[in-house]
Amino acid sequence: MDIHITTRHCTLSDTEHQAAVDAAKHFEKFHNSIIRVDAIVDEGPLTKSCEYTVKINGQLIVAKESAPEFTKAIHDAAQKIQRQLTKIHDKQTSH
Repeated sequence: MDIHITTRHCTLSDTEHQAAVDAAKHFEKFHNSIIRVDAIVDEGPLTKSCEYTVKINGQLIVAKESAPEFTKAIHDAAQKIQRQLTKIHDKQTSH
């Protein structure tokens, strides 16, 4: 699984960068055939946002979340991806 973190208009601290990488590594627990994870972290005038894009065997899953701080945005976007991965995994195994 390839993990790529991209920042736009900002710089991440070491703890924020590590939080994004750890969240991406945790996705493997919910689906075992993840090919690539892209995290795009962006800072606007009032909010900070995080967008995860996960590629799984021909499917692309996207979740974007905004919050006043990066760690909250990363955590909330990761939870959205986890829900989608769980749903896809359940559909594939039940059929």
